[in-house]
Amino acid sequence: MARTTLSTAQLYAVLDREFRSRKPAACTACSVPLPYWCPAPDEVSANWMIGTPRVCQHRCHILIAELVTLLWSRYDLIAPVGRDSQRPTRRDCSG
Repeated sequence: MARTTLSTAQLYAVLDREFRSRKPAACTACSVPLPYWCPAPDEVSANWMIGTPRVCQHRCHILIAELVTLLWSRYDLIAPVGRDSQRPTRRDCSG
């Protein structure tokens, strides 16, 4: 299945919408970290990651990890200007 390519803002909107629809009502503090572009390590992996969510007593951090896992197969990010949009042979997402 081909991925839909989105801007960072569009991908964040998808992540945020999905998180808010599933988030425990008891949690009022958590939000989805911003996604950022990074070269994909191979032809089947996505080209983005998110920052590390804070650990939440309501398990929001687990929900966020599940959403990212689900959405990695559906979306890619537009490569930043000046970056090669081709998939390189090594991952450069160290931070």
